Amino acid sequence: MAVQEIEKNKRYKIDIPIGYNGNKRIRHIETFYGGKKEAVLHENELKLQLKNNTYVNKTKITMKELLEEWLEYSKNVWSPKTYISNKHWCNNIIKSIGHIHLQDLKVKLLEDFYNELRTNTNYSDKTIQHHYTIISTALNKAVIWGYILNNPNNRIEKPKVKRKEIKCYSPEEVTELMQAIQNESLKYQALIMLALDSGARRGEITGLTWKDIDFKNSTMTINKSTQYTKELGIFEKDTKTPTSNRTIYLSQSTINILKKYEKEQLEKKLKLGDKWQNSIRIFTTEYGADMHPDTPSQILDKIIKKHNLKRITFHGLRHTCISLQISSGIQTQIISKRAGHSNVTVTHATYSHFFDNEFKEVANTMDSFLQSKII
Repeated sequence: MAVQEIEKNKRYKIDIPIGYNGNKRIRHIETFYGGKKEAVLHENELKLQLKNNTYVNKTKITMKELLEEWLEYSKNVWSPKTYISNKHWCNNIIKSIGHIHLQDLKVKLLEDFYNELRTNTNYSDKTIQHHYTIISTALNKAVIWGYILNNPNNRIEKPKVKRKEIKCYSPEEVTELMQAIQNESLKYQALIMLALDSGARRGEITGLTWKDIDFKNSTMTINKSTQYTKELGIFEKDTKTPTSNRTIYLSQSTINILKKYEKEQLEKKLKLGDKWQNSIRIFTTEYGADMHPDTPSQILDKIIKKHNLKRITFHGLRHTCISLQISSGIQTQIISKRAGHSNVTVTHATYSHFFDNEFKEVANTMDSFLQSKII
């Protein structure tokens, strides 16, 4: 009998004769974990693979082979930038433990790998956590593919990342920034004001086209972004998450500066003629090519240094926008939707300390109410 029950509906022995070596019969024997029906199906698959010489001995698969197969499998799921980034970290993992067979991959070995990253590299906590996530996801897929019975990485605590303090501008510092950009180019003014007003992510802003701005209704639609990799150059991709697709209202001040900037851009386009590179984006190079996604950061850095302002990143303008909304008492659901967060929990978790004053105000309100009831 090819399929022999070892433990009812849990474990079966599969025994398949595949030929002779002299007078010695060669057999393929393995243990299958699951029900009888699944065991028989697996036996039939094995017979076909052995007959066609396509059988892969899963006990011999290494971490390197798994990661390469997982990368290829996920290639069309991730964005190009994510694929290139994950491929880089997979190569890093392969250098250390790529030669290990999956069957020999134990908790202690993985813990030693993470400790090695902590002690002998300059990697941040976030980067170490990223290695953990890649290994865990790949090994989970290995379980699904039947290469291993369980994922040893699941028994290791996920490396913690210390939450960095969010750096943004206070209302007074926003005033300083607004005053500083008055003498800058219209492109710089439009870029900074749009970032402050909308709270959009950097790639979302560089991905905007003029069709995304509705001047009549003072709205902006975000449904794409641009990224850059050395291999692909500048390319367009979907937004970060489905909830990142959104239409938001802009202030009249931002709409006015965008109108002025659009007029200036059209005039420059006519002046340059054939030299204009016909990008459809709002923000372009001086010759009309797509703006590099890193350029907004360089523009803000330039303005900060020139006017001696507090140093924040371009993403800090997004934090500034959201923190100002929180301090103004706007409902969290509205803030979350406008920011393109996946849910309100993300907004609360990311900006928890900005809500402190709101919580204090609730206490003051309750105190006033209770005091009024005391006779």
